[in-house]
Amino acid sequence: MKVNDIDRSVNFGYNQQLNKELISKCKNAKRNKEFLSTVLTLNNITNRTERLIRKAESEKRNSTVEKLSDIFIRCKFLLANVMEDFFPKLNYAMREADSYEAELKKRKITNPDHWLSFVTTGLRVYDDNVVIEFEQPLNEIKNQEETAAKQKVDSGKEFITKYVPTEEAKKGFASLGGMSELKQLFKDRILTALKDPKQAKLDEIEYGKKVPKGILLYGPPGCGKTTIVQHLSTEAGVPLLMLEPGKLGSKYIHETSQNIDAAFDYAESLAKENKPVLMFMDDADSMLMSRNSQSGSHTEEMASFLNRIQRAGDKNVIFVAATNKYDLLDEAIRSRFQEQIFVDLPDKDARKSIIKLFMEQRLKGLELAKDEKALEYIAQKTERFPIRALKMISNKASIEALNDGRRNIKAEDFDKIIAQSQNMRVKTDIYKTKNDRPMIGFNNY
Repeated sequence: MKVNDIDRSVNFGYNQQLNKELISKCKNAKRNKEFLSTVLTLNNITNRTERLIRKAESEKRNSTVEKLSDIFIRCKFLLANVMEDFFPKLNYAMREADSYEAELKKRKITNPDHWLSFVTTGLRVYDDNVVIEFEQPLNEIKNQEETAAKQKVDSGKEFITKYVPTEEAKKGFASLGGMSELKQLFKDRILTALKDPKQAKLDEIEYGKKVPKGILLYGPPGCGKTTIVQHLSTEAGVPLLMLEPGKLGSKYIHETSQNIDAAFDYAESLAKENKPVLMFMDDADSMLMSRNSQSGSHTEEMASFLNRIQRAGDKNVIFVAATNKYDLLDEAIRSRFQEQIFVDLPDKDARKSIIKLFMEQRLKGLELAKDEKALEYIAQKTERFPIRALKMISNKASIEALNDGRRNIKAEDFDKIIAQSQNMRVKTDIYKTKNDRPMIGFNNY
């Protein structure tokens, strides 16, 4: 549509007074009319997509609503950004947001995940990185937009640390003691997808085996949740990006949500069709706690995570989170993780493998590592100890041998340290979900 063809049938939004003012502004624009025509085309696409969403919503086709709303929201935000830059005095984004908010109240919609809620929130925080002037040639506008987009992606680096594997971690699962069931689960569910995305796609087509877009590890602290993710990345040969919750937070309104978006944008920029990326967040409960008792800003941050975790999987980024406090996580966030795995304390066989592995890393521990009876004895004595405690006990037992004439490490060295470390035993029930816990009560006869 050309600018000169604008008539009263053109609709920029739901605020009719704002619509009249925009039509007048477009008609009277003296420069960049070709660019404005493109904006009108974008506006038509946006309105048509919204009509399709509303139709699908009325027919309860939720999958269609979800797919179309992603397109619509992006178009709407882009349109708002351009309108703000062309006609800043009209305050388009805020006035349009008011119209959507009025509709939310009229329809009594309180769900922050609803597409109308996303639009309302997003319009109030439009991206002001790109400033479009009437005098600018179109190629300059395009270059400026591309530069701003790259800067936005690069800004996500500061919230992420790229994991650099240790020599032990480079060996993958082979250097990880115990955890046999957990390692097998990772191999079955995700390792093929990371190593061979084409084979994973074939498995989905032929057998319906879908790769989880999100994985949640929960359980007692010190049981190796972070470690196994690190070894998974080296086993698969893919990058591991450690998302740091402490750096995402900001005292400024909306900035935390923008930081979340920037971090995911950066991760998605590194992912390729033939080489996925693992994105890991430890202590997930610090950012993803239930919204029931939280502020409005927290609700906005949660909405950002809900949206981005889902999208990341489509962009070949698999999001993995770990927590010791499963029951504190927001229910909507938990639903985003198709694979939820309880990482338990190591059993006797696992403890035996772990101690053996620790001893094999020490010249004076090699003899003990070959002594099956001694390893069995230590494994029995360390019931309900997490991996972190086993490592500490092994270190202290080694020092005992060092101080006693630099002799070989023996099982007896562990006795004294284990006796001093009883406070490190863990009761796992408090770390399980409500469904995992045994029922407590009286039987009626």
